[in-house]
Amino acid sequence: MSDIGDKFEAPEAPDRYARQVALPVIGAEGQRRISAATALVVGCGALGSTQAAWLARAGVGRLLLVDRDIVELHNLHRQMLYDEEDARARLPKVVAAANRLRTVNSGVCVEPTVDFVTAQNVVGLVRRADVVLDAADNAAVRYLVNDACVREGKPWIYGGVMGTSGAAMAIIPQEGPCLRCVFCDPVSAMSEPSATFGVLPTIVGWVAAMQVTAALKLLIGAPPSPVRLHRFDIWSGQGSSAIARRDPQCVCCGGKRYEFLETALHGNTGNKGVEQ
Repeated sequence: MSDIGDKFEAPEAPDRYARQVALPVIGAEGQRRISAATALVVGCGALGSTQAAWLARAGVGRLLLVDRDIVELHNLHRQMLYDEEDARARLPKVVAAANRLRTVNSGVCVEPTVDFVTAQNVVGLVRRADVVLDAADNAAVRYLVNDACVREGKPWIYGGVMGTSGAAMAIIPQEGPCLRCVFCDPVSAMSEPSATFGVLPTIVGWVAAMQVTAALKLLIGAPPSPVRLHRFDIWSGQGSSAIARRDPQCVCCGGKRYEFLETALHGNTGNKGVEQ
């Protein structure tokens, strides 16, 4: 846990989390750790808004939300925190999300940042968090977050959706593989379709559920287990889960070369790619 997370104390609300505390895997001590933690959500589209909602309801003490986009009507079929009034007002997503989350759980400190995630600000954002959840809308940002988290030793939870399929994986620097160990070819990962591809809203829920569960397990200090890459097609009902192994020759976590973090310092990584 970071110093920031340890110092933050949410207001007492014992009844609110009674059913969560009753779970043997969490208990009173686990809930205390959750309430003392800080989570960073990178992107507040479909995945990010769903992650933020569940993190707030679980009682994570501080939520850092970062996104540059505004709410639009076509977002509403899959982005659960927003409504038609937000779209009419063209509110920044993080502002609309913060407004809604404060009505869901007033004991959670929500800090919105209306900005792209870039090489200039990613390290400062990551340093403030105990865990980072990926809801990025393009591969460049995702690899940038991977570089920053590996360099700073911060766990993060990868996730992505496309069509009716999704994937999720927890990344714990130095204890398991990083993103580049598993997806070692950034060039192919960057060759993604435009943001006009379809998304079934229910796959967003599946991926966000996997990510938030992984984040909560990390925050309460659950016993470590082998890192697995989970994939699922919610339309066909078919999925897979495979152990992801660290590559000792990995450029990032093996070679300590943070290419996206270093090269992106000369350019903005906030361009649109795949929406999450």
